[in-house]
Amino acid sequence: MFMRLRPLMIALASLMMGLTLSASLPAHADSRLDEARMLVRTMADAVKQAVEADYESDEARIAAVDGLINDYFDFNGITRFSAGRYWKKASDDERAAYTRLFRKVLTGLAARQFDQLKGLNYTVTDAVSKGKKLALVTGVMQDPTGSQADAIVSWRVSTPTDGAPLIIDVEIENISMLITQQQENTAIIRKNGGKFSALIEILEKTAKDL
Repeated sequence: MFMRLRPLMIALASLMMGLTLSASLPAHADSRLDEARMLVRTMADAVKQAVEADYESDEARIAAVDGLINDYFDFNGITRFSAGRYWKKASDDERAAYTRLFRKVLTGLAARQFDQLKGLNYTVTDAVSKGKKLALVTGVMQDPTGSQADAIVSWRVSTPTDGAPLIIDVEIENISMLITQQQENTAIIRKNGGKFSALIEILEKTAKDL
């Protein structure tokens, strides 16, 4: 069952960790694109520091990941979207439980991968508008050792006129991890008679196994 929950969690965990940002793009007139690029750059710097830091405990690592999510990701938006149409059908208690467990699993998985993901290089190559309130910052993920093939990784950033930009999705080779996760989650719920609780139960088991 855990395999069905992997895509977004593993993607966000691994892509948040171990990035070394390189290469800068020329300035553009669109301030929203500038803000989106700056968000990705700042996140990469913060992630690099987090990965290279020494931690006294697993809890300290998890707290570091949690801070990165708070600062750079629209976690509430990601959580709602990942549940698809069933989010509106869920009770308040179910939404609260799903949100708590989803975050616990995500941060736990990310913290466990810290040491494995040091030294990766991420080079920003482009940034384009996607409508009035979204931007896509694209780059190349590289492993200097050559152990892993290069990958095109894009960050979909919300750029509202009345708020700070935040990352809402990660795309790997043009495949949305958020949409993939939503499809997996809704499939689980459908196979269990439309019960949102079935998804919560799987997250509970995953959280216990971390």
